Amino acid sequence: MAARISDMIDFVWKSPKPPAGTKKRFLDRTLPENFKYFRNWGFTIYRTYYGPESDEHWNTLLQVLTQQTRLALGYHARDEVREDDKRWGFRPHNDVDAYLDKIEIMKKLFRLFPREDPDLLAGLDIAGIRKLCLEEGEQAESEKNMVGTCLNFVLVADEGVLKGIANNNFVVKAVGYDWSPIQHAGSWGWIRLATGDLLQLWEMLYIAYELNISKYFELKFRGPEEDLEKHVWFGAGSLPPLGDCSRVQIACEDGKSGRFKFDP
Repeated sequence: MAARISDMIDFVWKSPKPPAGTKKRFLDRTLPENFKYFRNWGFTIYRTYYGPESDEHWNTLLQVLTQQTRLALGYHARDEVREDDKRWGFRPHNDVDAYLDKIEIMKKLFRLFPREDPDLLAGLDIAGIRKLCLEEGEQAESEKNMVGTCLNFVLVADEGVLKGIANNNFVVKAVGYDWSPIQHAGSWGWIRLATGDLLQLWEMLYIAYELNISKYFELKFRGPEEDLEKHVWFGAGSLPPLGDCSRVQIACEDGKSGRFKFDP
C-alpha cells in the first residue's frame, strides 16, 4: 500500500511550538496564512560530472525529476486510493475537494536541492559521496531546507546519468549515506532508478522510517556492486506502481507517444 496523503501532510506540517506553560493553539491548515508552516520535502542532489554539454543535461534532469514526481502524486487522486486513506472516511475529512487540495499541497512543496561544485564534487564515486555527506553533516544541513532528512538518502548525477539523458535514458542514482555493509547485508546501499520512480522511492523510505524497519530491504541486489551500473531498480515490492502518469521521454516529431513529453 502506498503512503497515505493524510500521513504525508502530517509529516510536512510543522506548526510553531507554543511558549512554555501555554497550550498549543489550533491552526487551520487550509488557511492561506498558515501555508508557511508547511515544510518542503524532497532530496538533495549532487552533481559529480561537469563535462561538455553536461550543463544542459543537468538542467533537463532537474526539471524531469521535479515534473515527474509531481505528476506521480496524481496516483493518490484515484478514487480507490482515496478510499483506502483511513482518515478520509471520517468527518470532516471525507471532502473530496479537501483531499485533492492535500495532493496539490504536496506537489507545491516538493523540491530538489542541487549541489554543484566542480572542485569538491567532480569525479566522486558512491563511497566519496557517502563520506562527504557524513563529514559535512548532510542531514543537519538539509534540515534547513526540508523535512525527511531523517531518511538519510541523496541523489547523485554522475557521468553515466548525465550522458544517459542525451540517449533518452532517464535514470538517476540514489544513495543511502547511513548504509553499513554489516548491518545491511544483501544491499549495496544505492540504486539506479528511473526518474519516474522517485516518488515511490521517497514513499518507501518514509514508510520504512515510520515503521522503524530497514529501508534497504527493498534495495536488495544479489550481484556484484559494479553490476548496479547497468541495473535499474524494479521498484518497491511492498508498494503499488504509481502508474504511467509519471513516465517521461523526449518528444518525438511524429507525436505518436501518449506519455508525458519533455522537449529537449
